[in-house]
Amino acid sequence: MSAAGFPRGARILVKREFDHVFRAGLSAGSKLFRGLVLPDGCARLGITVPKRSVPKAHDRNRIKRIVREAFRLRRAALPAYAFVVVARGDIAQAEAKAIRADVEKLFDRLAALKPEPMPGTMPGLSRAANDAP
Repeated sequence: MSAAGFPRGARILVKREFDHVFRAGLSAGSKLFRGLVLPDGCARLGITVPKRSVPKAHDRNRIKRIVREAFRLRRAALPAYAFVVVARGDIAQAEAKAIRADVEKLFDRLAALKPEPMPGTMPGLSRAANDAP
């Protein structure tokens, strides 16, 4: 499979995982989106497009398709974070080109954030090194 794929393991699909990122993640915003990040095993994406912001289903699906494609093409270069992108504002009237540019800027901002590692983990240390006297 190519590096630009978007396998199921690169998606955030479960409400519990979304809630965890919303609760503990760092956030950044742009004109059309709000994004949150949290350290994870690999770059993963979750997308939320509220009905309040975008009432028509075909518009919500179009926005999600654009965000997924932007993420898919950049996934190999992004850090190992769980990314959650939330649409906001007047995104329903925005053109695809504007949405794509905005979400790419958002990914750059989110990648530059330095969230703390998950509590209880010590990066760089293996279990065997911790057990040594």
